[in-house]
Amino acid sequence: MRVLGLNMPLIKPGDDLSAMIARATEQVGGLRDEDIIVISSKVVATVQGRVRELARVRPSARAKKIAAKSGQDPEFVELVLREAGSVLNISKNVILTLKSGVICANAGVDNSNVPPGHVVLMPTNPNRVARELQRAIEQRTNARVGVIITDSNVKPLRLGTVGQAIGVTGLEPVVDCRGQHDLYGKPLRITFRALADQLATAAQAVMGEAAEGVPVVVVRGAGVEFVEKPKRSPKISPKQCIYFNGLKLSKKS
Repeated sequence: MRVLGLNMPLIKPGDDLSAMIARATEQVGGLRDEDIIVISSKVVATVQGRVRELARVRPSARAKKIAAKSGQDPEFVELVLREAGSVLNISKNVILTLKSGVICANAGVDNSNVPPGHVVLMPTNPNRVARELQRAIEQRTNARVGVIITDSNVKPLRLGTVGQAIGVTGLEPVVDCRGQHDLYGKPLRITFRALADQLATAAQAVMGEAAEGVPVVVVRGAGVEFVEKPKRSPKISPKQCIYFNGLKLSKKS
């Protein structure tokens, strides 16, 4: 498997992202059938016009109260509250939130790789956007491709970010390994592979988190199953989550 980064210019609201990606793939000899295009959520959100100027945000009383506890700007906190489905915890510089079925810091509101005094929100409808980009790129390149929109996230009790697929099309994001056998012939009973998240993390190792200027990656030769429509979502309910449900139960005991 090869992970090929694409250097691209700064993305602006309203840019034709599919056209820019198609041109950029010339850096790797164009696209091939079953290439997987992994795209940073920030460029998708920027194209959608999801960049906000903090000076234009009027913080609520609740935002000011939380900001006093978290040490963040009230305007930033206000946007977090607007974006979050629910607030799970407040600590220094971080508001832990549940947004669209995903536990994430600050509801995905981020001030990196945007102009000073601005933040970028999470993209809307990432699965739909992934499908739209897939169709547009396939029309431009005549290659059958998969698309993953990735965002940075952190794992419990681990330092540093990894990739998380928030939008997927063209491939199964989760592989059910139940019924397969390990090296000793024992059947796997509960194992699922978060394939899209694994590919997103591999891509983010090339993308970086700072000024690398590589918001799009082509994953070639991954050997994954390509499908018209994924059968399984990578999201699970809080009741099914061993971290979320386990911590909730431990607080009650």
